[in-house]
Amino acid sequence: MKIVYCIGSLAKKGGTERVLANKANYFADKLGYEIHIFISDQKGLPFCYEFSKNIKFHDMATSQYAPKLVIKGISFFVIIRKLRKVYKARINKINPDVIIVCERGFDDFILPYICKSVPKVREFHFAKGAVKNNSKIIKPLIASLHYRFLYFLLFRQFNKYDYLILLTNKDQQEGNYKTNTVVIPNIVEFEGENRVSDLKAKSVISVGSMSDERKGFKKQIIIWKDIAKKHPEWILHLFGDGARRSYYTQLVDNLDLNGQVILHGSSDKMPDNYLSSSIFMFTSSAEGLPMVLLEAQSFGLPCISYDCPTGPSDIIEDGLNGFLIAENDKNEFIIKLEQLIENIDLRRKMGAAAVEKSKLFTYKNIVPKWESFFNSILKK
Repeated sequence: MKIVYCIGSLAKKGGTERVLANKANYFADKLGYEIHIFISDQKGLPFCYEFSKNIKFHDMATSQYAPKLVIKGISFFVIIRKLRKVYKARINKINPDVIIVCERGFDDFILPYICKSVPKVREFHFAKGAVKNNSKIIKPLIASLHYRFLYFLLFRQFNKYDYLILLTNKDQQEGNYKTNTVVIPNIVEFEGENRVSDLKAKSVISVGSMSDERKGFKKQIIIWKDIAKKHPEWILHLFGDGARRSYYTQLVDNLDLNGQVILHGSSDKMPDNYLSSSIFMFTSSAEGLPMVLLEAQSFGLPCISYDCPTGPSDIIEDGLNGFLIAENDKNEFIIKLEQLIENIDLRRKMGAAAVEKSKLFTYKNIVPKWESFFNSILKK
């Protein structure tokens, strides 16, 4: 099997980049696939994740094709026209069995229009319902309208691919996509490393980007104000970084929660952080399939999450391996979180079920879905 993946850059750590690294490495090293990764423009920066030596990389350096005189709108189509020729020539030399585009960018306006005999696949790492929810929290209004317009264009481009890979059945059922859709979830990275938390620590953990309000850290800090009154010995540990981190730090100070809510920034020791925690807390307003929930489950943590679109409901079975709370129902969230805090037997029961759930998203169970999909393409 010969696969060409296309991505904007591999310089900055992110979910899409990590998922690509996991899959590409496995396909190249374990399955013996010939993997090529087209990077729109790496700009000479180092890779954000470790990649197999068996993978071939192609830095397309797209910025060098930009016209000297930039005219908004027109310049975009000028560069696209040039890049179609460049990509076509490179792809013809490789002669792949399939081309997979991983994220929004130039690629959506290049790949569907060239090398028509090669099947084109688009991975969508978000969901239509999540896009709708996310647009509601973007401020100011002009920014929200711009966001909606970009996704309007993106969804139109989806129709030009042969296949669309989605993360959840819910998105497939509710998304009303016009092209062929296949559901293949992401692979959980840590898989518990055969270790699980003993759930004794008086510690709740949450992980995510702080670049905007989507992950809901403000909600968590406000919720913890109520938790801290009744359970002052428990601590909320927040892992992540971004533009909003300084705001959250100030909010913790304003609510007099210093020492009870700790912002750690990014960490390269997440397995240890999960293992030293007893509960995972999640309050995102929009997701595709949140990997942090799967990672937390693989270390035996019961999870409590708002039921945002989409993903949490595919991972958490309410009352079995955690609690799924109606969006923004703060009071119910506090009630269920306190149940977990006050009952270690409940934590252990849900934690054991969480480990079993996470196994559905391991290489063992997800890779065969990709193999089956690729085989179906080859047959056609």
